[in-house]
Amino acid sequence: MHPLPDRSAGHTDIEPHATGPDAQMTVKVTPDGTVVVSGEIDSATAPHLRRSLLAALDAHPEGVTLDLAAVTFCDCAGLRAFLTARAASAAPRPRLDGERRPPPLTFGPVSPRMTRLLQLTGTGRLFAPPKTGQPQ
Repeated sequence: MHPLPDRSAGHTDIEPHATGPDAQMTVKVTPDGTVVVSGEIDSATAPHLRRSLLAALDAHPEGVTLDLAAVTFCDCAGLRAFLTARAASAAPRPRLDGERRPPPLTFGPVSPRMTRLLQLTGTGRLFAPPKTGQPQ
């Protein structure tokens, strides 16, 4: 049985997906566009994650930050969900002043297991937040 969605504090809960008797993944989208993912991301939960990310990007075209601090497992299907959402959001979007905007999908906090996956695959740099400061 899944817990009832928490609708307090402006969170949008997306129904948890079970991957086994004791495993599940939850996705929450906060009002500021942070997508908080927890649990196991695998072939059973990745399609749900992909749909949730695309919906969050539609709702927050200015950008979405991924909070993956509570992800306990992620396989290649989960990585593909992130890359698919990134591809959908990475089309060049010119600003009025002619400058290009950074991709609207970036990583915030990331669990050690996610960090290891991103290091091994070399994909973490694709989701790096934009650098701030003056060009040299």
